[in-house]
Amino acid sequence: MGATPQAGSDREFQINPGKPEQFIDTALQLVGDGADMLLLEPAMFSADVLTELKKRTLAPLFPFSVSGEYTTLSHVDTATGKRDVRRLVELFTMLKRAGAEASITYASLDIARYLNG
Repeated sequence: MGATPQAGSDREFQINPGKPEQFIDTALQLVGDGADMLLLEPAMFSADVLTELKKRTLAPLFPFSVSGEYTTLSHVDTATGKRDVRRLVELFTMLKRAGAEASITYASLDIARYLNG
């Protein structure tokens, strides 16, 4: 994309979160320009856009769960030392229902351990 990470809301590829139609239009333009998948970030706040994009494109949709979601929606149980990821499992289940092919997350190993029991 040629975007350079910068602080603040004036970053090169920052979309106003109050304008989901801008996100959808930009995503569809990227697909029209040849993108073979779309990464939606932050995952937790993209379900509405994800649902709409699923109706309007065949491109695979991948919500990306940023580090803030990981730390906010999980915690380490001091008694067991294991990370409690139940809220993250709920998030990713909802995103899958909304149309995600899969989700990208820092919690993937913790979630796999939780689901395999």
